[in-house]
Amino acid sequence: MKAIIVDDEKAMHLILKRMLAKLDGVEVLGCFQETATAFSFLTDHQVDLLFVDINMRGENGLDFSRRVRESGCESRIVFVTSYKEYALAAFDVFAFDYIIKPISEERLRRTVGRAVSEIGGQAGGGAMAPLIDPLTRREIEILQLVSNGLNNKEIAAHLKLKEGTIKNHIVNIFSKLQVRNRVQAITVAKGLGVLK
Repeated sequence: MKAIIVDDEKAMHLILKRMLAKLDGVEVLGCFQETATAFSFLTDHQVDLLFVDINMRGENGLDFSRRVRESGCESRIVFVTSYKEYALAAFDVFAFDYIIKPISEERLRRTVGRAVSEIGGQAGGGAMAPLIDPLTRREIEILQLVSNGLNNKEIAAHLKLKEGTIKNHIVNIFSKLQVRNRVQAITVAKGLGVLK
């Protein structure tokens, strides 16, 4: 599994490289403080995982990721950021995961493990693997309401929760199911037997 790190803080390069070095089969090909060099590197190298900060000098991580997607690159993008509020926008550029700093080794291990399983499954054409990080009862409840056609506002009213709380749950559901939208979430959840 080949990875690069795109973050304008050198300290994050060191932290992530140290954590990734503890995981079997992960090779960090490069660390970049700005997006232009990272983008150029991607045009010449096969990369499986991109660890991208959102708030950077110059082009931010979301705009960089849009450019990566528009170029046809299908590398898995993992946002590593201090900002929770960009999570939904991150999934619009087909983020593989969204990790809030400070990063825990266990959280990083789960994310990389999912990527390894997914790549292995694609190579072998295998069946759908069970979730590494299972949905909570609340997430299943929200997903069921999504499958019933309710929007976030309606789900919030039904469960007597704030709409922002529902959005956070939806982001977590997308991340755990490795999907980009509600239709995919329902399809994958049914395939896993989470929804009937």
